[in-house]
Amino acid sequence: MRGRLAVRFARGARDAGQASLELITYALLVTLVTLACVQGLYVTQAVSVAQQAARDGARAASQGQAVRPAVDRQVPDWAVVQGVRTTSTASSSRVEVEVRVPLMIGQRTVDWFTVTRTAVMPRV
Repeated sequence: MRGRLAVRFARGARDAGQASLELITYALLVTLVTLACVQGLYVTQAVSVAQQAARDGARAASQGQAVRPAVDRQVPDWAVVQGVRTTSTASSSRVEVEVRVPLMIGQRTVDWFTVTRTAVMPRV
């Protein structure tokens, strides 16, 4: 009888250890998925900001105004504009804006994680 009781206690301790390990694994997976979703939101927001900044810059260029101030007015504080390129023809103005995507950790950016958007407006 004592042998069976000892086996039951040993098995219960192993099951509890396995359950703890499974809980830690699931918590880690949920955390990683949540962080990936948050990073996806940052990417989506950066795309939206870059697109609107490119439109505003192209509109300014088509009207003969300065492009960089128009782009900078559209970009919020958390976004970093890495580059603005302007090309004009006789009939249109094309502006390409490159914005760095913020990382989840400390709102930092890196120069290799960027979003680029282009807008073309007819010249007025």
